[in-house]
Amino acid sequence: MSTCIFRTAHAGEAATIAALHAESWRSAYRGLLPDAYLDRTVHAERLAHWQARLAADASPACEVLLAEVDGAPAGFMCLIPDAEPENGIYLDNLHVLPAWQGLGLGRALMARAARRTRLLAPGRPLFLYVIETNHQARQCYLRWGGQETGRLMAELPGPCQLPVLRIAWPDPSVAEGLAETGDL
Repeated sequence: MSTCIFRTAHAGEAATIAALHAESWRSAYRGLLPDAYLDRTVHAERLAHWQARLAADASPACEVLLAEVDGAPAGFMCLIPDAEPENGIYLDNLHVLPAWQGLGLGRALMARAARRTRLLAPGRPLFLYVIETNHQARQCYLRWGGQETGRLMAELPGPCQLPVLRIAWPDPSVAEGLAETGDL
């Protein structure tokens, strides 16, 4: 039986978050983002991204929740409340390392994002963007009660431009009720 804890990440953990992010992208985005980017550039680019994002004076401000299993980083989520206020509270990242997928950790992070959204901004939706061809993630978010509410072209690292879908939870309490990590 593994022990999972969730805690707020701090600026000194940018390298940890970047490593999780890079590994998740290498696994989930192979064939969606350029291989050269995933093989050679993603870690350094994500490190610079997270160092800037977690800086004390970062704008817009974000909240990062780190999931650790048996003391080792296993996943994270990032909320940016003021990124797109017209759409709600932005869940910019939700990543679980491949070794921990399918065990409830993603659901637990999503439930915590929904709970935080309800506390931060009662009555406002929670939303995220997903690459349109990332069928596994799309199906997961739809199973979790999300609704596809928009489509746009997004400039992604790599560099590449891909269609993304906005998935929203108009009532975040739908996702708040997702199973916790009892499976771990």
